[in-house]
Amino acid sequence: MKYLKIEENKGYYLSSDGDHKEIDKINKEGLMYLLNQATEEDDFEMDEYQEENIGNPAHKIIYQNIYEKFNGLLSDKNRFKDESNQLYRSALEKYSEVE
Repeated sequence: MKYLKIEENKGYYLSSDGDHKEIDKINKEGLMYLLNQATEEDDFEMDEYQEENIGNPAHKIIYQNIYEKFNGLLSDKNRFKDESNQLYRSALEKYSEVE
């Protein structure tokens, strides 16, 4: 599901009520909703930030900052999952052989 998107030279975010709203209207609750979805959902998608695709200067700044933060978060999320799987793999293999 696409949580950040760019359309008609504007940035939008998906709010908790299921509507895409202009990115300059985002507040603390909107950011928390996006954060929860990014950490819990596997299908968190965003349109890649490209400066030339957003005409509104405020939307550019806000979209770029949110996109970069969530992009880093999603990368770290995958790295953390991989590290956790490797960390507990030997224990899981050891105890699954016991049964």
